[in-house]
Amino acid sequence: MVIAEESLMYRNVVWHSYKLHYADFERALEDFNQKLVNAHLTISGPLFYALHNVPLDEMMEIDIFVPVEQTYVSREKTLLFQTYFFIDGMLMTRMKGDYEENTEVAYAEIFHFVKDNNLQITSPIFHILRGDDEVQWVDLKVKVFDPEENKLDHRTSLLDKYSRK
Repeated sequence: MVIAEESLMYRNVVWHSYKLHYADFERALEDFNQKLVNAHLTISGPLFYALHNVPLDEMMEIDIFVPVEQTYVSREKTLLFQTYFFIDGMLMTRMKGDYEENTEVAYAEIFHFVKDNNLQITSPIFHILRGDDEVQWVDLKVKVFDPEENKLDHRTSLLDKYSRK
């Protein structure tokens, strides 16, 4: 099931970019965790990552993110920092169970929804890792744009109206 009008909203987010073979994903997560430890940061929210490409060639371009308690991270660290992270107008689906198998199904759900509703994807695919010791799941989110909603109509725009005076 695809849910519309979702968002991602976090404060004090650190991230690092990786280009890697999909089989090395766990190693990237370990590297990211070590960067957090080395920077003495305290996690305050879920780890999530943005997949910038569909890895048909088995190579992934990703940014790994996590909110932290600290309000400042030195530029000398190997992590990038931003005070606010916000994206709205997103679609979301959730997957549980076998991650590799269910990812394809979840992507297909989102892509079919986008196609069936004449939308355009305008962001990477975000994977938000959720759960506890007993149950884990992944929320997939992607920002979409509806070209029909953003067409200028026949009414005079405010800019046109006031620029004639």
